[in-house]
Amino acid sequence: MKEKNRTRSSLRNILFSLMGYVFTILLQFVNRKVFVSLLTTEYLGLNGLFSNILSMLALSELGIGTAMTFALYKPVSDNNIEKIKSLMMLYKKVYSIIGWVVLGLGAGLTPFLQFLIKDMPDIPYIRVFYLLYVLNSGISYFYTYKRTLIICNQDAYISTTTTTVASVLTKILQIIFLYLTGNYFAYLIIQVVMTRIENIVISGIADKQYPYLLENNVQPLNEKEKAEIKDNVKAMFCHKIGNVVVNATDNIIISKVLGLSAAGLFSNYVLIFDNVTNLSNTVIRATSSSVGDLIAGGDKGKSYKVYKDMLFANFWIMCFCACSLMCLTQPFISLWLDTKYLLDMGFVIIMAACFYVSGMRMVTLVYKEAAGLFLPDRYKALVESAANLAISIPLTYYLGISGVKLGTLISTLMIPFWIEGYVLYKHYFTKKVFTYILIQIGYALAATVITGATYFLCCHIQLVGYVGFAIKAVTCCLVSNLLIVIMFYRSSGFHYFLGIVKNRVRK
Repeated sequence: MKEKNRTRSSLRNILFSLMGYVFTILLQFVNRKVFVSLLTTEYLGLNGLFSNILSMLALSELGIGTAMTFALYKPVSDNNIEKIKSLMMLYKKVYSIIGWVVLGLGAGLTPFLQFLIKDMPDIPYIRVFYLLYVLNSGISYFYTYKRTLIICNQDAYISTTTTTVASVLTKILQIIFLYLTGNYFAYLIIQVVMTRIENIVISGIADKQYPYLLENNVQPLNEKEKAEIKDNVKAMFCHKIGNVVVNATDNIIISKVLGLSAAGLFSNYVLIFDNVTNLSNTVIRATSSSVGDLIAGGDKGKSYKVYKDMLFANFWIMCFCACSLMCLTQPFISLWLDTKYLLDMGFVIIMAACFYVSGMRMVTLVYKEAAGLFLPDRYKALVESAANLAISIPLTYYLGISGVKLGTLISTLMIPFWIEGYVLYKHYFTKKVFTYILIQIGYALAATVITGATYFLCCHIQLVGYVGFAIKAVTCCLVSNLLIVIMFYRSSGFHYFLGIVKNRVRK
């Protein structure tokens, strides 16, 4: 019965995640179209630069969110209300401090913005715009702990729904105000107000769903429990540094080396790839609470079988998405914005490779986090971040925008991609990592063949415009998925998920 509940919760969370992202993504692209029509490319660069700076400030979170989620899995699974209350009291205090630290550090960086931009643009109130970004980021921390409890209870669809509704309303209001006023200040104010409203709503839902959060008789955690959480937080801080340096410095490097206009062009591609990344990762992450519950049950044999089945599903999603991104990104930007916003095809290929490699780590990361394996590879992220900067900065000078993502691809393949598998296989599954490497190599070769064949066919479609794009999209959908079925229809992972789909269709 519990396994059925896990499957049902995962499918429900995935369904709501997909529905939410479809609405959000559509509005994001409409929002960006209006943005580039009414504001200059430099404003796009500012958006990307400010987002990256705030991602750097997110280091103050120290990885507490992941450690918090892991600590909650067991008491949530056991319905240990008193332990949950104790943990939530601790996290409320910690996240309040983090929120104020982000606000303080972010505001403190205001006088130094000119050092992060090659040529400071003639944009009035640029520092006021930055402070609004800081405010929007800082206030989001004050209710994060309640959202995490909802997710740990396998109700991620509730969080997804509130985020989607808030995001849709935000984008609609921003589009309306941009059309009416062309004012970037109003655009940012709407973002701040809606973030605040969303936080209040999710807090109210959590209080109603878990009324014990409002109780005052809360016992503090003992010293042993605090020490365990502290150790995990220390390890996650190292992981956090690596993640931020690898993923949140691209716009900063481009802005400093190539200027805000280049960062603006880059941000259009990032919007597309990030949306697909978030969509695909959300599908995998929607299973994290169920994986945590499965691991808490203690059956490693069953857990390993589910892991391999999930890895196949992960491959199918990433291969199809990477194939579609490589074939459709350039014609989509031509239709969506204009050909003047295009970068070269070599950059798109590198971006697609980065997308696939990063995406194929997701199931392993979900299992590592659910198993609490934060300590064994804590220094991996520090080495990765140093390697990423050492490779990306020179390549940016030499290759331009393509150099940034090529540096990310190289450093990811060199360090985290295989170390994460090694840690999971050694410390949780107690198996040889060679098996993991062979599985990943096999999937990578299959993805290369499938993507290459599909791209070859799309290149021979001479039609342009909306008709040409539609034909290429159908080609991507049919050819890539047909090749995956032909290659893997005998695998256990294929039959496992085919069985789930059949059961859901019958119901």
